[in-house]
Amino acid sequence: MKYRCFAALALAMLLPGCAAAPDLTPVWQCDLPASGVHIELSNAALLSDADVYYAATREELYVHNVSVLPAVKADGQPVVTFYGAAAQDIDLVYLEDIGDVYVDYDRVKPQIKLDYILTEGDGYVSYELDTAYNFEFTVTTQTGEDKILVVSERSDVK
Repeated sequence: MKYRCFAALALAMLLPGCAAAPDLTPVWQCDLPASGVHIELSNAALLSDADVYYAATREELYVHNVSVLPAVKADGQPVVTFYGAAAQDIDLVYLEDIGDVYVDYDRVKPQIKLDYILTEGDGYVSYELDTAYNFEFTVTTQTGEDKILVVSERSDVK
């Protein structure tokens, strides 16, 4: 009996490591205009690539100081990959959805290994998003800065 419990525990510890690798086939991609960085979205179903309305603060929202922000909406656990940028070139924060406008959520940063998994390679950096939320990526290079919102929806956990 003691050995069965040990075997079951050992098997349970191994199972999380057997999770399927993400499908890195792009469902959406583009070159960011100011930074020149190439971005790809994979491992999810593309719901929309329409721009959204954005306000830097709630106060800006209330006085109707709203701008447009490029956005991609996906269902699943999207992987966002940037080619031509390093992790230190990318800033990631949450945005709050207030009606039809996205607003900075007090500049709160998502937590690595909790909200996303970071992978760096030769010439690319990937973020596997693990929570259903709104992630604003700011990419800054010597040629310029781009912002893009990735809305991560999870129909599998509703």
